[in-house]
Parts: sequence; C-alpha cells; structure tokens
Amino acid sequence: MPIQIMFVDDEPNTVSVVKMVIGLNQPKWIFHSAYDGAQALEIAARTPLDFVMLDISMPGMDGIELCRRLRQLPTTAQAPIVMLTALDTPQRREQSKAAGADDFWIKPFRPTQLSRDIAKIIEARTAKL
Repeated sequence: MPIQIMFVDDEPNTVSVVKMVIGLNQPKWIFHSAYDGAQALEIAARTPLDFVMLDISMPGMDGIELCRRLRQLPTTAQAPIVMLTALDTPQRREQSKAAGADDFWIKPFRPTQLSRDIAKIIEARTAKL
C-alpha cells in the first residue's frame, strides 16, 4: 500500500524541492502538498495520511493551530506530525508539543536527509501497527 504524505508550507519553492526529493527517493510515496491551513484540512479530511510535515509560520492559520486541528481528524489523529521552522525558540517547541506535534525540525534542511528522516519515522510507525 502506498504511503500518503502531506507537506504544508506557504513557500511554493520549498514545497517543490521537498516534492522532488521525495519523488526521487521514495517512488511509492504519494505526496500531497498544501500552501495554507484550510487547504491542508481539506486534504486531510479525505485522505488517511501516514506522515504530515507543517511549516509553523504561515499566513492565516499557523502550523501550530493546524496541528491542533489535524489531531482532531480521524485521518490524522495518529499520523506522525513534524513541525518545520526557521525560527527555533523554546516557546515554539513547547507550543508545537502542546498542539500534538511529534517532532520539531529546523530549516534550512538537507533534502536527502529529510527523505531519510521521514522514512525512519514511517518505518517506526509501521512496525508499531
């Protein structure tokens, strides 16, 4: 069964890079991209996701609020959620954890390492199921 991944970031270039890297390294993964919280919630409502990565700083609904809402949906309640941000502060880490995030990654990231890190999380989740 294919792995369903969603990446949410308001920067189209970042989304394109992540989509390309994941597509090259993990051809059996299905990549869903959203550019804001509302679009992400629409995707999550109709797609059981295996992994979600959220940018924190987005206009409108930020990644922390989006994480809270995703935890309330049956399709994402148990999915690993990783917050991605360029602004690493203890307050953001605490807010992310309180919202239900499983991990907190810092931008900039190395695309190939990102793909490996996602794969490790998905493998660990699959082993638990």
